[in-house]
Amino acid sequence: MSDDAAPTSRTPRAEVRERLLTAGGEVFAEQGVHEARLDDVAARAGFSKGAVYSNFTSKEDLVAQVMQRATNVVLGSLQELVHADIASVHLGDVVRQAFGRHDQSTQFALLSEFRGYVIRHPELLPEFVRQRQVLQDGVQELVDLWFGAHPEVDPGLPLDVFATALIAANVGLVFDAQALPGVDPGDVIAALVEAVVRPR
Repeated sequence: MSDDAAPTSRTPRAEVRERLLTAGGEVFAEQGVHEARLDDVAARAGFSKGAVYSNFTSKEDLVAQVMQRATNVVLGSLQELVHADIASVHLGDVVRQAFGRHDQSTQFALLSEFRGYVIRHPELLPEFVRQRQVLQDGVQELVDLWFGAHPEVDPGLPLDVFATALIAANVGLVFDAQALPGVDPGDVIAALVEAVVRPR
């Protein structure tokens, strides 16, 4: 890569970082985290390898940042769209809308890669666990928010179990996507939500 591809004052640092994170996600999903080279990430983003080291301390740092971004993409949409005042008859549609914003196949490819990478690099396990806990906590907060505002709805199970089941169902559905042609994880998760939030 030529020096012309290096970030300059014309490219804001935030844009450089965003392009590197996007490229990292693509390269890690395609090649696997272990096989991916930082040169490939930099080239995909349109920069020199120096740009990677100007924004991330190491490959592991880039991996952690890409993982953070990928883990919370659907959660971010749910946090934008799910509010306490949504009627139970509309909650499933809101969940479908949040899931519909994102293709989870790449996200899951990354999650699988990260999980495998962490097995080979146990020093990264605490960060992996922290990020998965952020997801769990975020879903739990949304479940608590909505059910707290709707005492007329009895979920029929503890709210922490419901939050965990939603995440586990989504991960399982995306994992088995090739064996479940035509099954949309967002539709299944929304159907689970609709089954639980029906007023008794």
